[in-house]
Amino acid sequence: MNILLVASEVAPFAKTGGLADVAGALPQALAHLGHDVRIVMPYYHSISEKPFVTKRLKVTVVVEIAGIKRSVGFFQGKLGEVPVYFLDYPEFFQRQGLYGTASGDYPDNAQRFGLFCRAVLEALPQLKFRPDVLHLNDWQTGLIPVLLRSERAADPFYARTGTVMTIHNLGY
Repeated sequence: MNILLVASEVAPFAKTGGLADVAGALPQALAHLGHDVRIVMPYYHSISEKPFVTKRLKVTVVVEIAGIKRSVGFFQGKLGEVPVYFLDYPEFFQRQGLYGTASGDYPDNAQRFGLFCRAVLEALPQLKFRPDVLHLNDWQTGLIPVLLRSERAADPFYARTGTVMTIHNLGY
């Protein structure tokens, strides 16, 4: 089975809580069982400072958010034997915190993760990875099922793709 785990944080790359632990361990366990598992997450400032990323991909997608077309690139690394795609849009993700600072959440988080969701779906055909299941994690990925059933409903690439949503902390 082809499985794409989509998460806003994955240990050891970026972590604020339990989501990152699950998103880091589960794909490796599924791959060990013989599944083709990949991960996609944002390319945060903290990741760019560590030797996790192996190469910049020749994959670029254009996504419109808040009436502005934005060009999004990708890096690739590995977590054990699991490929990890890092979505690169510096204006939104090269910041000191994942979701905000000590003063509070970033006011553009809805736009940031809206771009993340749209770019994931736009990039998969270019990455040549057709998931049977998109395993989505927490509110940051919540737009993906809506986009699949509305804007991508007639797209044959996603015709047999199912979704699973895991909420790691109902408080968020």
